[in-house]
Amino acid sequence: MASNSSVISSEDRRAGTSVVVKALRITGRGRRPVFGSAVLAGVVALLVGGGIVAGAFAASWGLFLQARRDAEFSIASEDSYVAYADQKDSLVNVALCVFPLLLLVAMVLIAWLLTAQAVTVAYARERAVAGTCAAAAPGALGLRALWRRCRPHFGTAFRVQLLTLVCVLVPALAGLFVLVLLELEMVPGVVWPTYHDPATVQFILVGRILPVVIWALGGVLLARFSLATAVRVADNSSATAAMRRSWTLTGTARLYTTGIFLLGTLAVAVVFNVLKWLGTYVAHWAGLLMLATTEDNVWVTGVLVIITPVAVALVLLPLALAPMGVLLACLRERLDGGTGEVRLPSGAPVG
Repeated sequence: MASNSSVISSEDRRAGTSVVVKALRITGRGRRPVFGSAVLAGVVALLVGGGIVAGAFAASWGLFLQARRDAEFSIASEDSYVAYADQKDSLVNVALCVFPLLLLVAMVLIAWLLTAQAVTVAYARERAVAGTCAAAAPGALGLRALWRRCRPHFGTAFRVQLLTLVCVLVPALAGLFVLVLLELEMVPGVVWPTYHDPATVQFILVGRILPVVIWALGGVLLARFSLATAVRVADNSSATAAMRRSWTLTGTARLYTTGIFLLGTLAVAVVFNVLKWLGTYVAHWAGLLMLATTEDNVWVTGVLVIITPVAVALVLLPLALAPMGVLLACLRERLDGGTGEVRLPSGAPVG
């Protein structure tokens, strides 16, 4: 990590250096804390998230067995049947219990990743301030030192994620509410299209364009608050103060920050879809194993095969989220004029 000082100082001397280039350089030089924190998040996601999903399967096991018996009885009686006809409501109830738990795990891990990357960027700045003075330079930023630096900020970072989620949920639920009103035929002059009645202009405007516009507002809020964790690490502020500061900073260069945020989001989305595609190979072997251990129970196997690619992608996604966290921290530093609380260590090295 000793080369971080040259990277940051050269960028400070060249005002035209891109934030993306700076983030890539810090990610490359600091790959130990950046990807180490990502691997740690992936392991936690695998163990905790996998345990939650396994618990959901265990709680639903009787429902899958009953679905198989119902289907076999209908087939033997030469009757038509609907998959999970009598088990659907119970399976939905289990899912409604699992999703909030998985969301909580996701927020904890995102808070950790964003905090860790903001600390990594701050560490790189410390190296730049220390310059060639070996006595003032901080020690190597290993995972243990990274956790010590992240620990004072982690609780506030988690509160930032909670508050951001609440803000984003408002337009998300509003868009869904519009679709529910259309489904219930409570919007005058707008009818949900059927096989015989194609979509009208009114339905396209209200049922397709309007929800997207409302959901886009949620994306705007997410972008405006995306620097809050980095602000907390730099300024040691409260969650609400960090979010206000993030809103102010992103408002000074809206097109620029929107472009950076969309670029990072696009990169994460591409990685997610690639990982999801790779997860289909894992799903294939997991499905074969499930069939062999459940005497060809296609009902539980089908659900497993559907969720496995997404689960694989989510477990490995921290490897893409970590560099985006570096990008957001660098963006905060650029918009804030390179300011922030840089604490040069005294005494024993951090590593």
